Amino acid sequence: MFSDETKKALSAPMDKKNVSQRPGPGGKKLNYIEAWFALDEANRIFGFDGWSSETVTMECVTSSPVSYISKVRVTCDGVTREGWGAGHGTGKTEGEKHESAVKEAESDARKRALMTFGKPLGLACYDTSGESFESSAPQAKADTKAAFKAGLSAISKCNNLADLAKVTARMQERQKEGSLTDKDAAELARMTVVREDWIKKQKTTQAA
Repeated sequence: MFSDETKKALSAPMDKKNVSQRPGPGGKKLNYIEAWFALDEANRIFGFDGWSSETVTMECVTSSPVSYISKVRVTCDGVTREGWGAGHGTGKTEGEKHESAVKEAESDARKRALMTFGKPLGLACYDTSGESFESSAPQAKADTKAAFKAGLSAISKCNNLADLAKVTARMQERQKEGSLTDKDAAELARMTVVREDWIKKQKTTQAA
């Protein structure tokens, strides 16, 4: 059961600056949010220990090109939703192609499950009227502690260098906005290097 505070957060409009676009059918542009941003928002709204996700199914549907479909179950404050996603392999080796396809499918499915909880988690992207969006307003004093914790959480969930680069870019934006102190930004940069080394070691181990 969601608290009134959580319900308010889930019904709040999404800031347009967090929305990207990609080409769609018939020349239309489709709105979407990055997977890392959905995780960041889930941590902000539900708390770092207030939600969880579980990969229910993962199936390779084609081998040329390498494509997977996945179903992920997300539970937030006792409420459970599921989402399906697809991933398509990229890379030089067969192992890299399967790895990237699995990660993309899981990430896409998790994002779709989170989307069903409310506008700031991606539901706003499906509103063609535009009423679910708002433009950035002057911010009050930034909650630097929350931003630092969200950064740590986002880094710890990165399992590939591409996602880590996106998180790094977002942290740099927050530092410029003033929601991250220079000291906290430096510590997050250090943790990013540690995570990058871990990812590289994991790839080396898998290749062996």
